[in-house]
Amino acid sequence: MTFTLGVRDSIMIAHSFHGESFGPAQKMHGATYTVDCEFEASELVKDVNWVVDIGEASKVLAEVLAQYNYQNLDEIESLKV
Repeated sequence: MTFTLGVRDSIMIAHSFHGESFGPAQKMHGATYTVDCEFEASELVKDVNWVVDIGEASKVLAEVLAQYNYQNLDEIESLKV
């Protein structure tokens, strides 16, 4: 049996697309993304019966997303094509 725990957070970013097929989206615009993260385990943690501490899972997701939140993705070197 597999157990799962899901947490959700969101980020707001700016970006643009390249190529005429994107029409007005070629210009700078904003977007809001909802990010779902699921943790799976074949067994629950003994004595507490959870997959992972939901507070810690939420904190880790927020820390990962913080590097992109309110950023212009066009300016992040690791995301450039």
